[in-house]
Amino acid sequence: MALILTGGLCLLIGLVFLPLPPPFFGMVFIALGLPLLAAGSKRTRRLIQHLRWRYYRHNTKIEYLLARLPGFLRRHGHKTRPDVLVRLNKKR
Repeated sequence: MALILTGGLCLLIGLVFLPLPPPFFGMVFIALGLPLLAAGSKRTRRLIQHLRWRYYRHNTKIEYLLARLPGFLRRHGHKTRPDVLVRLNKKR
Protein backbone atom coordinates (compact mmCIF):
# COMPACT_ATOMS: atom_id res chain seq x y z
CA MET A 1 0.00 0.00 0.00
CA ALA A 2 2.89 2.34 0.76
CA LEU A 3 4.34 1.81 -2.73
CA ILE A 4 1.08 2.82 -4.35
CA LEU A 5 0.76 5.95 -2.22
CA THR A 6 4.39 6.96 -2.74
CA GLY A 7 4.21 6.28 -6.47
CA GLY A 8 0.95 8.17 -6.83
CA LEU A 9 2.37 11.12 -4.90
CA CYS A 10 5.52 11.19 -7.06
CA LEU A 11 3.42 10.96 -10.22
CA LEU A 12 1.15 13.77 -9.06
CA ILE A 13 4.11 16.01 -8.16
CA GLY A 14 5.67 15.25 -11.54
CA LEU A 15 2.51 16.19 -13.39
CA VAL A 16 2.25 19.44 -11.43
CA PHE A 17 5.88 20.40 -12.10
CA LEU A 18 5.84 19.31 -15.76
CA PRO A 19 4.69 22.66 -17.25
CA LEU A 20 7.15 24.71 -15.16
CA PRO A 21 10.24 26.17 -16.91
CA PRO A 22 12.70 23.30 -16.52
CA PRO A 23 10.41 20.38 -17.54
CA PHE A 24 13.16 17.93 -16.61
CA PHE A 25 12.24 18.33 -12.92
CA GLY A 26 8.72 16.99 -13.50
CA MET A 27 10.02 14.13 -15.62
CA VAL A 28 12.25 12.99 -12.76
CA PHE A 29 9.27 12.61 -10.45
CA ILE A 30 7.25 10.84 -13.15
CA ALA A 31 10.18 8.46 -13.78
CA LEU A 32 10.31 7.71 -10.05
CA GLY A 33 6.54 7.37 -9.62
CA LEU A 34 5.74 4.94 -12.44
CA PRO A 35 8.02 2.09 -11.28
CA LEU A 36 6.76 2.51 -7.73
CA LEU A 37 3.16 2.29 -8.94
CA ALA A 38 4.04 -0.74 -11.05
CA ALA A 39 5.60 -2.41 -8.01
CA GLY A 40 2.49 -1.95 -5.91
CA SER A 41 -0.28 -2.55 -8.42
CA LYS A 42 -0.61 -5.44 -10.85
CA ARG A 43 -3.10 -3.49 -12.96
CA THR A 44 -0.67 -0.57 -13.36
CA ARG A 45 2.15 -2.97 -14.18
CA ARG A 46 0.08 -4.57 -16.94
CA LEU A 47 -0.95 -1.16 -18.29
CA ILE A 48 2.67 -0.02 -18.49
CA GLN A 49 3.65 -3.35 -20.03
CA HIS A 50 0.95 -2.96 -22.68
CA LEU A 51 2.00 0.62 -23.46
CA ARG A 52 5.63 -0.44 -23.80
CA TRP A 53 4.52 -3.21 -26.20
CA ARG A 54 2.27 -0.87 -28.15
CA TYR A 55 5.05 1.69 -28.62
CA TYR A 56 7.83 -0.87 -28.89
CA ARG A 57 10.27 1.36 -30.78
CA HIS A 58 10.45 3.64 -27.72
CA ASN A 59 11.14 0.63 -25.52
CA THR A 60 14.89 0.82 -26.22
CA LYS A 61 14.94 4.36 -24.83
CA ILE A 62 13.09 3.18 -21.73
CA GLU A 63 15.54 0.30 -21.27
CA TYR A 64 18.41 2.78 -21.60
CA LEU A 65 16.93 4.96 -18.87
CA LEU A 66 16.13 1.97 -16.65
CA ALA A 67 19.78 0.94 -16.72
CA ARG A 68 20.69 4.24 -15.10
CA LEU A 69 18.10 4.23 -12.32
CA PRO A 70 18.90 3.08 -8.78
CA GLY A 71 18.66 -0.66 -8.15
CA PHE A 72 15.25 -0.78 -6.46
CA LEU A 73 13.65 1.30 -9.24
CA ARG A 74 15.44 -0.66 -11.95
CA ARG A 75 14.17 -3.95 -10.48
CA HIS A 76 10.56 -2.75 -10.52
CA GLY A 77 10.97 -1.18 -13.95
CA HIS A 78 12.15 -4.47 -15.43
CA LYS A 79 8.90 -6.10 -14.32
CA THR A 80 7.12 -4.02 -16.96
CA ARG A 81 9.12 -5.41 -19.88
CA PRO A 82 6.85 -6.24 -22.82
CA ASP A 83 8.75 -9.44 -23.74
CA VAL A 84 5.83 -11.68 -22.74
CA LEU A 85 3.41 -9.76 -24.96
CA VAL A 86 5.84 -9.88 -27.89
CA ARG A 87 6.14 -13.67 -27.56
CA LEU A 88 2.36 -14.07 -27.34
CA ASN A 89 1.86 -11.91 -30.42
CA LYS A 90 4.35 -13.99 -32.42
CA LYS A 91 2.51 -17.21 -31.50
CA ARG A 92 -0.73 -15.90 -32.97
